[in-house]
Amino acid sequence: MNFDTHPDLIIHPYLNGIKLIKPNNELVSYPNICSLFAMPLMVYFVGFDASYVDANHFIRLTNIPGNQGYYSDKDLKGAPFSNIFKKETVQMLSYENNNLLNTKKLTIYEEIDTRRLDDLSFSSLSFKFPIFDSKDKIIGVFGISALTDKLVFKEAESLAISMERIIQTGLLSPSKNILPGFHINDVYFSQQEIKCLRLLIAGKTIKLIGKHMSLSPRTVEYYLDNIKQKLNVKTKSELIEKVLQHIWPEILL
Repeated sequence: MNFDTHPDLIIHPYLNGIKLIKPNNELVSYPNICSLFAMPLMVYFVGFDASYVDANHFIRLTNIPGNQGYYSDKDLKGAPFSNIFKKETVQMLSYENNNLLNTKKLTIYEEIDTRRLDDLSFSSLSFKFPIFDSKDKIIGVFGISALTDKLVFKEAESLAISMERIIQTGLLSPSKNILPGFHINDVYFSQQEIKCLRLLIAGKTIKLIGKHMSLSPRTVEYYLDNIKQKLNVKTKSELIEKVLQHIWPEILL
């Protein structure tokens, strides 16, 4: 389903989601689409037909042979997910959209291991809102994603800064408990990362961790590499030693 995403439209909290409203003097405290698109975050509008309605410049793709040429933010308008992401990611995004249609409220997702057709994988923390029309019918999904993988996106800001930007829009509650993972010493660990870390410290191999979490060994390595980068260590033994030395009960419990 297509809907209007004119840059001047105000993104206004409504029920447990948002409405896109023409600007007026009473809504000056809320952002418009143009201002959000200028932020160093992934901002997007999608329909329930598994396609993009609009998105900002952070979703530009590298050249992908045979994907019909969706390489820029402008070309993303109307582009189906299947022209951008791998099959597993398309299924995940479609599931999330349908879940939002059923729950009719803001939902937080840890979209770790999002994979594009150009083989780029990245992690993000995503806040997805249902979009209501004038008759209170849900017409699509509005999303803001904070990039959490500086290995892939060098321009990504720290999660603390990204969260502050999102909270300042007035679209989220500033509750400290809004994140689904752990935020320790200005470092954010996703729930999946923590699970991998706990099993690693318990002496499990990569293969056993993957079996326990129903993940491929490659995905487990991906999570552990993210953790090592966040803690500034290079090996698994250094990672375990650092965690145990600091005795972080938030992680080990």
